Amino acid sequence: MTLTIAAFWPPPPHETTEARYRQIADAGIDLVITGNYVNDPVAVKHALRRADEAGLDVLVASDPRIDVLMRDLDPGEEQTVALIGRVIGDYRAHRSFRGISLMDEPLPDRFERLATGVSAVRSHGYLPYVNLLPSHATGPYDEYVRDFVSIVRPALLSFDRYPFLSSGEDAGYFADLATIRAHAAEAEVPAWMYVQTLAYDGHRTPTAAELAWQVNTALAYGYTGIQYFTYWTPDPSRGEGFRPALIDDGLPTERYDAVRELNTRWLRPVGEELKSRPWGSAGHTGPVPDGARPLQHGLVVSGEVVAGRYGERHLFVCNARHDAATDVTLAARAAAFDPATRSYDPCPSAFTLDPGAARLLRLES
Repeated sequence: MTLTIAAFWPPPPHETTEARYRQIADAGIDLVITGNYVNDPVAVKHALRRADEAGLDVLVASDPRIDVLMRDLDPGEEQTVALIGRVIGDYRAHRSFRGISLMDEPLPDRFERLATGVSAVRSHGYLPYVNLLPSHATGPYDEYVRDFVSIVRPALLSFDRYPFLSSGEDAGYFADLATIRAHAAEAEVPAWMYVQTLAYDGHRTPTAAELAWQVNTALAYGYTGIQYFTYWTPDPSRGEGFRPALIDDGLPTERYDAVRELNTRWLRPVGEELKSRPWGSAGHTGPVPDGARPLQHGLVVSGEVVAGRYGERHLFVCNARHDAATDVTLAARAAAFDPATRSYDPCPSAFTLDPGAARLLRLES
């Protein structure tokens, strides 16, 4: 498990400065996914220079040549490969350049084109990235993801589904989380997901506990890419009623502080601890959401949790509730990982998890 912490929608071109990119790095983020009008080679190269200085990586998600090539044109495989090579040639001098986003939320009729693009980007040694639709925006989801994997042969599987609605919680969140993870495991590629940081059309502003809940449920399911949507607040002209994100009108919001704390004091050290431990399975105790599975191994006696098994001895236990604490009882002796010291301390068999919180346990028996 190699963890990537990414942010989508970085500062716009006139705010693409060394200080702004160090502010991104200070939040524990290591990958910038472009957008927010950083969408031509001149603006992208400027962002790459700032990322070089700040020690960040950049995924170019807004080059108009790629957008036109993947969505509108079909010049044939040879010319497609040549054009992608020229795009990569524009950026490859920068240490921070990590790869190309070929398309966001493709429909199946684009899969063959994407297969050519993914192969071309991969042949140059860079990351070919495609983010998939959620299940409510396409046909049978298992078929959609399976066809994407078999045709495109992606380097990873990424999707977005934002669970905190104005009317409550999106009941399909766990089903999509499980579907993407299952196909990623079968294809032996990483699974990445997006974390909702803001309110927009039909969605409400998440709390700090709800930010942690999204991250921790993803870790329970073995995800190795955490992508924040969005970093900078999209401007009003884009529609959809976007409210403040991590940075709003140039100023950090309370969610920036919550994400910085979450990334630097929890997510990064836990990711380092888990990177050599293969994920095996995830299951729920208490009410099991649609599309999810009950916990099978019996290590959790009571409590409303989602738990992921890593290797032979590690269990990542997350509160399945983001709005209430849960009392957990274990069936085995365990030690709990302390992210501050990177060590394990004895853990009582009964403990309480705050809303959205989690513990990484090493089973002792």
